[in-house]
Amino acid sequence: MIKIAYKKERYRELLADMVDEGDTVIELGPHTGESTRGYVDKAALVYAVDKSPQAREVMGGLCASYVNLRFVEGDVRSFDTIEKLLSHVRKCDLLAVDIGGGRYPDTVFKVWATFSGVFEPSKSLIRNRGLAEFIQKAEVADKSVLGVYPDDGWLSEYGRGMPYKLRKQLDEFRYWVDITQKLE
Repeated sequence: MIKIAYKKERYRELLADMVDEGDTVIELGPHTGESTRGYVDKAALVYAVDKSPQAREVMGGLCASYVNLRFVEGDVRSFDTIEKLLSHVRKCDLLAVDIGGGRYPDTVFKVWATFSGVFEPSKSLIRNRGLAEFIQKAEVADKSVLGVYPDDGWLSEYGRGMPYKLRKQLDEFRYWVDITQKLE
C-alpha cells in the first residue's frame, strides 16, 4: 500500500493510523518530531532520518524519551545516509517520506524509490503535493501496463531494488577485514 497526502495534519493522521503494533518504521524528514510523536508508542523501532540542525536537537531529546527511537543524521539524497541506516536496519514495515512539502516531486519520488528499493516496506506514505497532483491528472493510456500488482509499499514489479553502485559497494565491504580485530 502506497499512500500520498499533502496537508500536514492529514499526513500525521495517516501515519499514526498506518503504523501497526510492532512495526519497524523509517521516517525520512521527521523535522521536529511532530509526526513521530503520533505513532512512536506503537512501533517496535523507529529510524528518523534528517539533516537539519533543528531535527538533531529535537530528535536527540525525543530519543532520550523513547527507547525504540533512533535518530540518523544525514541527507536522504545521499548514498552515505543509506549506508549509515543499513548499519542499523535492513528492512522496514513502513517508509514515511516528508521532504519538500509541495515542491520537488521529482526529488521526493527518487528518494522514495531508492529507499523503498533498499528497505522493501510493506507500506509507504509520501507527503508531496506535486505527486498528488500528478496522480490525479494522470491516465494510464497503455492497457498493457495495467495489472494486478502486489499491495506492498514499494514498486516490487518495477524491478527497482538497491541501486547497483550501492549494492556493489556493500558487496565489496563483505570482503574487507576488520583491522581492529587481533590476528591469531
